[in-house]
Amino acid sequence: MKIGVETLTVRTKRTFAIARGSSDHFERVILTLEEGGVTGRGEAAPTDYYEQNVAGVVEALERVRISDPWGIEETLRENDFLPPSALAALDSALHDLAARRLGVPVYRLLGLARPEPTSAYTLSIADRETTLCEAERLSGFPVLKMKVGGGEDLATVRAVAGASDAALWVDANEAFSPEEAPGVARELKETGAVRLIEQPVPASAGPEALRGVTEAAQPVPVVADESAVDARNVPRLAGCVSGVNVKLAKCGGLRRALEMIHVARAHGMLVMLGCMVETSLGIAAAAQISGLVDFVDLDGAMLLADDPFEGLGYEKGRILLSQEPGLGVEPL
Repeated sequence: MKIGVETLTVRTKRTFAIARGSSDHFERVILTLEEGGVTGRGEAAPTDYYEQNVAGVVEALERVRISDPWGIEETLRENDFLPPSALAALDSALHDLAARRLGVPVYRLLGLARPEPTSAYTLSIADRETTLCEAERLSGFPVLKMKVGGGEDLATVRAVAGASDAALWVDANEAFSPEEAPGVARELKETGAVRLIEQPVPASAGPEALRGVTEAAQPVPVVADESAVDARNVPRLAGCVSGVNVKLAKCGGLRRALEMIHVARAHGMLVMLGCMVETSLGIAAAAQISGLVDFVDLDGAMLLADDPFEGLGYEKGRILLSQEPGLGVEPL
């Protein structure tokens, strides 16, 4: 087994700004597993918020050991020292390799039908005029996800609600205090266009802070993201939020994402499938299980100016998966 680790930098079409900061470039790590002339690939998308960085992920992935690439569960357990984004890269590469060797797409390997996801498209924080122009450019996209960081951004949400036919999701990335968040939720609900509110309060405030916002927002669902890192976090959120946002880079890959989905469903919760700013390689991995969720937010590669992988199609939010074996993407 030949194992390769490389880094790359991707750039977004526009500065990507959320409540915690902004950037127009992101470093990613690509893991390749080659055996018998077949190559599987996976992407790690580390973020400082979860105390992961590219150097640490590279160092960890260079210590990966694989005794039997067919034994995906066993291999993941043997390498459970990996930080979650690195584990996600290993998980994706193992699934890609196995499915390619079998000549089937990864979703078939998992026993799933071919997904046909339609993703939200993110409008990052910007002034009202810029955001309205971007919303106009995205006419025809059925769902726009608006990042907000404070009260002034709520006026921008109202402006877009009045100018766009798209359903709006609002993601605060923990921007509001537990005291102000219920009022924000009621204000967003009153627009009539907001269909989902994501992580309005800091995860450190605990599940009960989310319960107050959920009650104020009804019937608009409130979804936990930063509060829901992996399956272990889900039970304590039951009854406090409508659903959870599952991200491969956050929980550790496809296998752990499936665990998270099943636990959420067992507690009667909605499920959102999200991403970081990632290439089509990372998006392709998540898209394999998109048929199992209620909300799809896999626009990471759509935001890029220089996606280094090809194989996925994008049509006004629709993600068209390849029918080629594995994840169905190749480096340009």
